[in-house]
Amino acid sequence: MSNSGRFLGVAPPILAVAILVPAILTMTAALSAAPARAAERPPITVDSVAGAYLAGGHAAATGDPEAAASFYAHALEADPANTTLVREVFRARMRAGALDEALAQARRLAEASPREPAAQALLVVEAVRTGDFADALDRLAGVERTGVAALTAPLLEAWLRLGAGEGEAATAALDPLRERTGLAAITGFHEGLMLEWVGQPDAARAAFEAALSEGRATRLVKALVRLNLRQGDVDAARALLSDGAGGEAGPDPLLAPERAAAEAGETLPPLIDAPADGVAEALYQIGDILSREGATDLGLLYAHYALHLRPDLAPARASLGDILLASNRPAAALEAYRAVDAGSAVGWAARLRETEALRSLGRTADAEATLQDLAETRPESTEPLVALGDLRRSDSRFEAAVGAYDAAYERAPDRLSADWRFLYRRGIALERAGDWDRAEADLTRAISIQPDEPHLLNYLGYSWIDRGKNLAEGEELIRRAVEQMPDDGYIVDSLGWAYYRTGRISRAVETLERAVELRPADAVINDHLGDAYWMVGREREARFQWRRALGLAGEDEADLVLELEKKLADGLTDPGILEDSVSRNAADD
Repeated sequence: MSNSGRFLGVAPPILAVAILVPAILTMTAALSAAPARAAERPPITVDSVAGAYLAGGHAAATGDPEAAASFYAHALEADPANTTLVREVFRARMRAGALDEALAQARRLAEASPREPAAQALLVVEAVRTGDFADALDRLAGVERTGVAALTAPLLEAWLRLGAGEGEAATAALDPLRERTGLAAITGFHEGLMLEWVGQPDAARAAFEAALSEGRATRLVKALVRLNLRQGDVDAARALLSDGAGGEAGPDPLLAPERAAAEAGETLPPLIDAPADGVAEALYQIGDILSREGATDLGLLYAHYALHLRPDLAPARASLGDILLASNRPAAALEAYRAVDAGSAVGWAARLRETEALRSLGRTADAEATLQDLAETRPESTEPLVALGDLRRSDSRFEAAVGAYDAAYERAPDRLSADWRFLYRRGIALERAGDWDRAEADLTRAISIQPDEPHLLNYLGYSWIDRGKNLAEGEELIRRAVEQMPDDGYIVDSLGWAYYRTGRISRAVETLERAVELRPADAVINDHLGDAYWMVGREREARFQWRRALGLAGEDEADLVLELEKKLADGLTDPGILEDSVSRNAADD
């Protein structure tokens, strides 16, 4: 039995989170899930309000907000006083990024219900865009500061007051955030930007440094490095850039402009040119945080708000692509990534992420060609080749994946030999390609670096058990994985398979039944349970599990299909139990 399906992605996101805020987790529990991927569908003809409404709901549910907006607008034309339709048109246009078109509905909703948060937020953003900070403040005052608004409103109020010329009131507006646990980093970052804009560089530097003590984040490091360079403190800028530069992923590519300026002794402008830029920065960061914590719908709105103010804000554009990709809208994500300024710091990362959108669209050849082009463009970078290996591995082209991983390793052997994620991924490709000796070496080294990663423990432990070697060590690794993730069906299955292979069949049945409960649609797990049933004389149930496994087997599981067909025809002729372990473990069964 192979380890097919047992790998869970470990690659960190390419586009760095602006500032991670632990407290945000408590603010997003009730947010709606992302829409499903848009599917190919025939045109829908509607001849009634009800038909248009239903068609709009269908389009919204299948991840096509542009079509949803069109259908809902069609229904609204026939029933212009219907507030429900106004709201649906607004929401669909917001999800589609058509904020200019959504303004009319936002004004109607705000008049009908002053506490309509998304509509009021758009009107606040529009007021900032037109320079009417007083109107923006009036509208913000009507927003109830609960949930995510407890974070958003103070940040926006601070920037709005700065735009209205109320400098002291601006920093005071941040006070509610200072009292909340986990928000010191984002508060200090924005306070530093404000102080820098009003001409207080020393105070700004102190605010940035205080924020940095709460956690290193790319946008924060950018701001402080740029300020240091403008103050002539090149040594401080270089020291800040070198701190953490030798990590697993190497130097942060998003700090490339700052590194180049520091090396040349040049300066760079601040991250913001005006208070409206600060509002956009806050909206982008909050949206990025929300989306990475799973609140993709709300994160999408914030990304659109930010880009409505600053269409040239490249990190927000790239973050929008990430959110759309996470929302199963790869075509829209591809468009967003390709709209990122190629010369910006995030341009490179956006092109890498573009390949994931292409892959999701079934354009694997285009994705592979893009990655190879990126690898040639930056011969010192390992990222495109590692991504190429990931792409090939996901397509079950394991030997080709190993080739890409090996090419990446040749570019940075010292760094990648210390990167457990890389070793894990290459180890999987090697194991599936049949090169067990190299795979074992990579997986063993990965565990020596990261000894408590449950999926890594499970993969090596299962591989050992399935090969009949290092049985005690393999089972111990799996047990450690189960302790950490007792409800992971793959890991529970590995423990059940360890019991089976070592002759503890009763325990195997009990454990594998639990694994099937957790992962009922996995072919290998159902096959394992069938084998265990056969060995305890439950042959009818065994054949049921094998038939079920056969129906679940994927196109890349041809070997498993052949095994299942043989078992259904002849029964289990080769139990696969390690005879030398049966007597040793019989007392435990």
